[in-house]
Order: sequence, then C-alpha cells, then structure tokens
Amino acid sequence: MKANTRGGWNFNYTTSDIVIIAVIAAITGVVNTGVGNIWAMANTSLGPMGGALLQGAFMWAYILAMWLVRRPGTALLVGVVEAAVEILLGNQAGVGTLGWGVCQGLAIEAVMAISSYTNFSLLAALMAGAASSQFGTIWSAILYGWDPNTAKDVWLAVPINLISGLVISGLLGYYLYKALAATRLIRSASQ
Repeated sequence: MKANTRGGWNFNYTTSDIVIIAVIAAITGVVNTGVGNIWAMANTSLGPMGGALLQGAFMWAYILAMWLVRRPGTALLVGVVEAAVEILLGNQAGVGTLGWGVCQGLAIEAVMAISSYTNFSLLAALMAGAASSQFGTIWSAILYGWDPNTAKDVWLAVPINLISGLVISGLLGYYLYKALAATRLIRSASQ
C-alpha cells in the first residue's frame, strides 16, 4: 500500500468519512474519559511530570482517523467531538476539555498541512503525535495556571511529553491504521 493514496486539500467529506470520524470520536471520548481520570491523578500527585508521562495517550485516535479519512479538518473534528463526549461523561475539567480537543487536533492539522495533507507515513504520524501531545500540555498549563517562570517542572516535562506523544499516540495511531487497512473493512483506508 502506498503512503500517499489519497489526500491533499480536499474538503469533500463522504458519508463514510463522517461516519468514521463520528464512530472513532465517540469511542475515543469514552476511552479518554477513563484515561483522563488516571491523568488527573498523576497530574495531581506528580505535577506536570506525571501528566507528561500520560499526555501522549490521548491522541492516537485523532491520528487513526486522519490516516483513514485523509481530509483536512479530520483531526480537529475528532478532537471536538471526542472532547464533547468526555464533557457529557463527566470529565473532571468540564468544558475546559474542549481546549485539549481543539489544541491537539490543530497540532495534527498543522503537521499534516506542512505536507499539504499528502504524507501519511510513519514519520508523519510520529511527528503528529509529538506535536499534539505538546499542544495538549500547553493547554494544560493555561487551564491549570502553570507558570513556567516559577514551575520548572513545566520545562522538564517538555521532552517527556514529546516522547510520550510520539511513542504512544504516533505509533499506536499509525499501527492501528495499518491493521485496519490490512483488513480492507474500511474502504477509505485502501483507496
């Protein structure tokens, strides 16, 4: 299978694309609600370092959906819908959860825009995971009032956070895409 079989600046979503985005976002909202509770405990007990270790666990589905649908805006849509599901399920951050969905989705969109939405390689997935994880931490710092001038843990968390996003979300999202594409169950994955 080619790394670039569909993509570019094409905003013509099919019904199948919308269903894939909605299903992935809804499932991820449920999963991330549980992961969010673990993240909150780690963040409370260990501070930004604890949150950085787990920050990369939230965006794998954004990457999976982007690699399946291959349309601009996919990661942002998944982020917003996924965050809305988390809010409805009682995420501890409440409406602030939308900030993570938007920031993390925009980070993946930015990485993909650099290649004009045509590079769907493993390297692109790793970079998207690292960027989205870091953008998520920027939102965490804003939401929780972490001051980088007084909280050196925020700066120490940056490399851990990047690696967390790269390894957990980048690899998991990419290899889930490869597994789904190999089954040929989702037609857009093989086009």
